[in-house]
Amino acid sequence: MGIIIRQSFKASLSNYIGVIIGFASLIYFFPKFFSPSELGAVRLLIELGAVIGSFGLFGTTYSINRFFPYFKNPPNHNGFFFWVFAIPLVGFTLICFNYLVFEYDFITLFKSNDAALIQQIYPMLIFLILGVMGQMVLESANANHGRIAVPNFLREIMIRGVLLISAGLFYLKYISFDLACWFVAIAYLLAFVGNLIYLRTLTPINLKPDFKFLNANPNIKTDGIRFTAWLFISSAAALFISKVDFLMVSATKSLSDTAIYSIGFYIAVLIEIPKRNITQIATPIIAEHSKNKNISALSILYKQMANTQFLIGSVLFLLLWINADTLFDFMPNGEFYRSGKTVIFIIGSAKVLEMIFAPVSPIINNSPFYFWNFITSIFSIISAVSLNYWLIPIYGINGAAIATLITSFIMYGLSALIVQLYWKINPFTQTQIISLALLLIGIGISTIPVNSIGHFWGNSLKSSAVIILFITAVYKTKVSPETKTMLQKLF
Repeated sequence: MGIIIRQSFKASLSNYIGVIIGFASLIYFFPKFFSPSELGAVRLLIELGAVIGSFGLFGTTYSINRFFPYFKNPPNHNGFFFWVFAIPLVGFTLICFNYLVFEYDFITLFKSNDAALIQQIYPMLIFLILGVMGQMVLESANANHGRIAVPNFLREIMIRGVLLISAGLFYLKYISFDLACWFVAIAYLLAFVGNLIYLRTLTPINLKPDFKFLNANPNIKTDGIRFTAWLFISSAAALFISKVDFLMVSATKSLSDTAIYSIGFYIAVLIEIPKRNITQIATPIIAEHSKNKNISALSILYKQMANTQFLIGSVLFLLLWINADTLFDFMPNGEFYRSGKTVIFIIGSAKVLEMIFAPVSPIINNSPFYFWNFITSIFSIISAVSLNYWLIPIYGINGAAIATLITSFIMYGLSALIVQLYWKINPFTQTQIISLALLLIGIGISTIPVNSIGHFWGNSLKSSAVIILFITAVYKTKVSPETKTMLQKLF
């Protein structure tokens, strides 16, 4: 237990430092160091690397988490690391082939005035994909040895630090824009190498396959193929859904629009940081309840998570929305990026919705009907592509945000329906009416004009009012006993 506490503390420290670096980069440094088109190109490069790299893994990260305990047998782990590297290598080879064949077709997807920047970032893309794939695989391998602090440091601090330094060097004219983009790929390659070196200190890495072990355990091979295929398709689909808005804004509008959209989007995404931590902690408990068919305990946990996350998400949403103008006032070239303010509201609404339904994914994944994630993903992909194609030409980046909101509603709504039909449980309670009322009151507070005293002081007063309103409600009502306990411990 001691090592878990130490690793969790160190990983959390990296996460929070990474959030500070990422937020400062997003709000101040990147808008100052890059032009809107250049920032859009950098964001597109990173998003493409994440999407394509995840597809090329063929679900390896999920297989590592699920099946390493079956192979675990030092020093060679029954040939496990051969498959860990061989499957992504096949995926990367296929990516390289398509990368070479479809270069012209890819570049012509974008507007002619952005084609030069797209052509500039294209050579770095394949190296970025390699770095992303290696970093993701080895991070999962390290986690299966009970070590997450160093991988978290590499991902949250080192990568973001290299990106920030390279942007600063470009701004000071020490390096070209091309070289700044090369540093993006180098940052992920360094994380790949760092994770590999660290894994080598934890266990020998034997790349010799052990076919005798697989032949002696045919059930592992069969279950591995089935599990990996389903989870790969559904997770790849979920990743595509989360990135398709960026890709379609870049292709149908401009890289400047991509920059505006990315800043609004990532401000709103700050809302879901608590969701990641809560879900990570709750997932093993959900798995245990599912395994034991303890439906009553699962239902209680489902509702508690929904209540707590809805309340926390509402507070964070209101604080970000109220202070949006202050952020844009502080941001270099803020008037240009201020057109993304509506994106914060729409994407923020989507994130609050996702926080209510966050438990549905681990509930489904740890149940016999995990294949239903594939069905919901297909519907969601069709929705995402169709809505973006329809709404972006009409409403621009706000159309992309609306498409994301509707797609989230469809995806999480279908998943919640599946859980309701199979387990007969849902996340809803009467106390959520109080949270909804508080959210609406907070939105009303956000509309109070503050021009006479300025954005900073006016928004500070409104933020204080919202915080007092929610703390009072938590202490005086039963809206969320868990949140009340957390506040008492904090105080």
